[in-house]
Amino acid sequence: MSQKLAFKPTTKFIATVAVALSVTVMGSAVVLWYLGSYSEAEVKKGVSEPYHMAYILNVGPYDKIHATFDRVAEILRKADIEPKTPCVLLMDGNNVNEGQRRSKVGYLVSRHDYVPTPLETETVPSRDVLIATFEGGAMMGSYKSYQAMRNWVKRYDYKLSLPAFEIYHPNGTMEYQLGVSKIEAK
Repeated sequence: MSQKLAFKPTTKFIATVAVALSVTVMGSAVVLWYLGSYSEAEVKKGVSEPYHMAYILNVGPYDKIHATFDRVAEILRKADIEPKTPCVLLMDGNNVNEGQRRSKVGYLVSRHDYVPTPLETETVPSRDVLIATFEGGAMMGSYKSYQAMRNWVKRYDYKLSLPAFEIYHPNGTMEYQLGVSKIEAK
């Protein structure tokens, strides 16, 4: 003789499941908002200012540079320079193997700051650029900003050029810059 066990959900059980689903959906929406999923990159053409940076050369995937930022910040603090604005100069494009991509990872500094070794300094010169700004997570910002710049140059007959320069402002805004020039008519 077998007994059938029937599950009959109670009102309390149904209410608990409904609350759990609501919290999950709302939590997911908040995380997506925080990462910038609902934001768009704003693109404009302009002339960049010259930026002075202290950096360490990093070779490897661009999404693995966080430890280098930390190392540069530590060295700057020891030299009594407050690391405020992280930045990175991305030297290579998608045509270079991910493990061989070069980036100069560091912080904006005053050109008068004494920057100790092993850090190097560079002035990123003023140039014609497309500037994409984004508020949200860096991965989403990178994806949306570079895509928006590619769309812009197609629409207006321009071409982009490396290096790319990224600035992570203390207010949470990210700025992505690529050199830009008009495509010559043939």
